[in-house]
Amino acid sequence: VKSTGLTLIELASYFENSKPNFVVVVADRYENMSIAVAASYMNIPLVHVQGGEVSGSIDEKVRHAITKLADIHFVSTSRAKKFVEFMGENKDKVFKTGCPSIDLVNKKNFYLDRNIFLKTGVGGKNIFKKKYIVVLQHSNTNEYFDTKKNIIQTVKAVSKLSGNIGILWMWPNIDAGTDEISKIIRKFYQSHNKKNLYLCRNFPPEIYAKVIKNSLCLVGNSSSAIREGSFLGIPAVNIGTRQINREMSSNVISVGYNQKDIFTAIKKQITHGHYKKNTLYGDGFAGEKMAKILSKINVKTTKKLNYLDES
Repeated sequence: VKSTGLTLIELASYFENSKPNFVVVVADRYENMSIAVAASYMNIPLVHVQGGEVSGSIDEKVRHAITKLADIHFVSTSRAKKFVEFMGENKDKVFKTGCPSIDLVNKKNFYLDRNIFLKTGVGGKNIFKKKYIVVLQHSNTNEYFDTKKNIIQTVKAVSKLSGNIGILWMWPNIDAGTDEISKIIRKFYQSHNKKNLYLCRNFPPEIYAKVIKNSLCLVGNSSSAIREGSFLGIPAVNIGTRQINREMSSNVISVGYNQKDIFTAIKKQITHGHYKKNTLYGDGFAGEKMAKILSKINVKTTKKLNYLDES
């Protein structure tokens, strides 16, 4: 189910008419809270994907709240499995399947038709004929009042890059603080050499995978640098605290909100080049594993804290 602003009553009506065997929600976006609540109160088994992970933003609260509403858990890593079990969930209902986003990037053909950029953004038309980095930095709701100051550090860092390196800057999500980031990006666009800068809203997942795979480095605080980036071996610079507690592989260098540190890390990653594939977040077959489990599992919607079995 995709949440598009439906109320609980509308969701309940949808579930009543469609009569699903399961309702599946992914990760930690706030949109999924209403779906999880509606399914739970209608006694429809709730499946949660990517639970048990930790980060440094409001997503932390949402993710763990959905875990406590869920009946079945498909987690990405061994640590995430342990964390879900630590929360009192039934070990027999927690399965390490890997992350389904890895399934989307588990391909051999990463040919990128660079003409697609001419239809999806603004900026230098020839930027993708050269080597480029991708910048994607979201607001951290826990640091809302520092958003402007933090994003300016990133702008100053990437401004120092050689003119031979293009900059693809992608728009942030809609979390609190996004307006401040958007204003700074627009000002950067107005003052920077537009032949070397391209702004883009978003890409379909399969195109986004090709975009980052063909880049020199992924800069910002998107979990995709850590999740898909590890599998694809993309050099990444993780800025700030939004992903501070996530499991990361060697493709990631984490830095604070300091332009000098950010610039140094970007240069180091560009010099290093791509890393070997890491399967920390899955092997690319999560969907198949989930489908197989759901086809056989017997689940009840009544729950308890499973610490009771150990007391």
